Amino acid sequence: MTIRKALAVSVASFALFASAPAWASDYSEAPMLETMVQSGQLPPVEERLPTNPLVVTAPEVGDYGGTWRSALKGNNDQGWIRRSVGYEPLVKYTYDWGGIEPNIAHDWDVNADATVYTFHLREGHRWSDGEPFTAHDLAFYINDLVNHSDYTGPKPSYYQGVVVTVPDPQTAVFTLPSPNGLFLQQVASVDGVLATHFQREFCQQFHPDYNPEANDNATAQGLTGWGDAMRFTCGAQRGRSADRPTLHAWMPLDDYDGINTPVRFERNPYYFKVDQDGNQLPYIDDLQMTQVEDTNSIVLMGVAGEIDFMNRHIDLVENKPVFFDAQASGGFRLYDTVPADMNTSIIQLNLNYEDDGLRELFLERDFRIALSHGIDRQEVIDVLYAGQGEPWQAAPRPGSPFHNEEMASQFTEFDPDLSNALLDELGLTERNSDGIRLLPDGRPLTLQVYISTDLGPQLSIMELVKIHWEEIGVDLDLRRAERSFVYDLKDNAEHMVHVWKGDGGLGDAVLDPRYYMPYNLESAWALHWAKNWYAPDHPERQDAPASVQRQHELYAAMIAEPDPAEQERLFAEILDIAREEFFVIGVSLPPASYGIARNDVGNVPENQPMAWIYPNPGPMHTAILFHRQ
Repeated sequence: MTIRKALAVSVASFALFASAPAWASDYSEAPMLETMVQSGQLPPVEERLPTNPLVVTAPEVGDYGGTWRSALKGNNDQGWIRRSVGYEPLVKYTYDWGGIEPNIAHDWDVNADATVYTFHLREGHRWSDGEPFTAHDLAFYINDLVNHSDYTGPKPSYYQGVVVTVPDPQTAVFTLPSPNGLFLQQVASVDGVLATHFQREFCQQFHPDYNPEANDNATAQGLTGWGDAMRFTCGAQRGRSADRPTLHAWMPLDDYDGINTPVRFERNPYYFKVDQDGNQLPYIDDLQMTQVEDTNSIVLMGVAGEIDFMNRHIDLVENKPVFFDAQASGGFRLYDTVPADMNTSIIQLNLNYEDDGLRELFLERDFRIALSHGIDRQEVIDVLYAGQGEPWQAAPRPGSPFHNEEMASQFTEFDPDLSNALLDELGLTERNSDGIRLLPDGRPLTLQVYISTDLGPQLSIMELVKIHWEEIGVDLDLRRAERSFVYDLKDNAEHMVHVWKGDGGLGDAVLDPRYYMPYNLESAWALHWAKNWYAPDHPERQDAPASVQRQHELYAAMIAEPDPAEQERLFAEILDIAREEFFVIGVSLPPASYGIARNDVGNVPENQPMAWIYPNPGPMHTAILFHRQ
């Protein structure tokens, strides 16, 4: 099994693949486009498609027409736009997240040391405005934006320092600054799609190398400079510009600027995919995303039958009975998804905390073990998750090639007697009148946790943990705060304890091992050690223990390794160190999640993975969703 075999799910109903069409002059198109062809507004479908369009074998050949209704939470919900409409990378994740397959690029080559990736594009591929899509568009994003200090938009680390050369319009050669055996997986990820968002012809008007007045034009609009103008108008920031040409199945009709609702999209007549019968995709004509202020409003829309297909924001355990009971009256059904999260909550003691007494205690492995045995995980599962899930540490999910039962189950037994014994052995034998243990300096052992107000499950979990830990003499001071405040504390390593959901259960484990080793700003348990990896020159970097240094060495070797089998071996060793060190404390394995779909919607995916890196439902090819006539 290779490192890319990240999840084993049934995909019998979703056999999606690319092949050469056998009917090159016999394509079909939506009636609305036929009308436009007949009136002379569009060229024939054969001239709008690439010479080798991507063929998607859909479970069911769909009907053309209809609207896909969903919702946006607030004025910055770009996540749902990216997941539903915006997942068109050069190469994409397979439906089961088990590998990489063609998408915008129909083929690719990699040199022996994984430093040169050559992507072959489709001849005749066009943007939504009819302009040719070529390797020059890719070079514009990498060479002129990512590698330009004045561009303020997202710059994924794996694109930084890359140089793109264009031997011909259908060939883009990416030369990396160092070997990267994970590059294809990164290109296929939620941020990797940015490489295909920028049409040079349109975007160059905002770049001073192409338009000498670009910076003055930007500052005249009150922006800081051309980099901001590029980000907001051309860079798909919040999807706010409807003028930007796209390669997506649907093109925006409205700016997503917090004013327009619904935000509408209509089919892209130049979309590059067809089904197995030669029907140009997408099947659905248009999209409407109603902007609402809170999750409850989306739930009410779903119950009323006003959502056609959606899972974002609403797929909480507490909402499931509401949706289940409303299926008949609302005319919809529930479908299952597989969350990549490996834990409902990861409790992270700050091993770099500035308080010497607490830090020395946090660094004691037996202290973390004592706290773990002091949690009644089954009560958490029964009370908050209706008995769904199982006690679980920070460890890959079942179905992952890295699943390790010992790592997942260690120290999960609820054993207050053992917890008390371990704490006594650490010298924490004195207690105050409330039964709370005292530190050597006489302070009560109180652990302060700020919980983001938009993380309901974590607050409820920690309220139960607070009760459990009182039995072993540990006080938990729970406080709710806005996410920005919680993140400010965390990002500056000023937090005592940080709690978040457990990313990294499936294919995201390799690309974002935040809970297995100090890796990035989300490794709240050891941010100053993480800086050895992502910011080695940072003034707050602290020397890490030998075990963590070894993890960083292994991860660097894994990235440089082009062989998937060797990548897997190296990552397994990283996980083995995490198992032994027991850096963070997990609570429980999240149960299967869900979405809702109207009964007339066809090709609804079942058991599709769900993660930020794997932007569900995007990799299923949402263009094959349809309304049955």
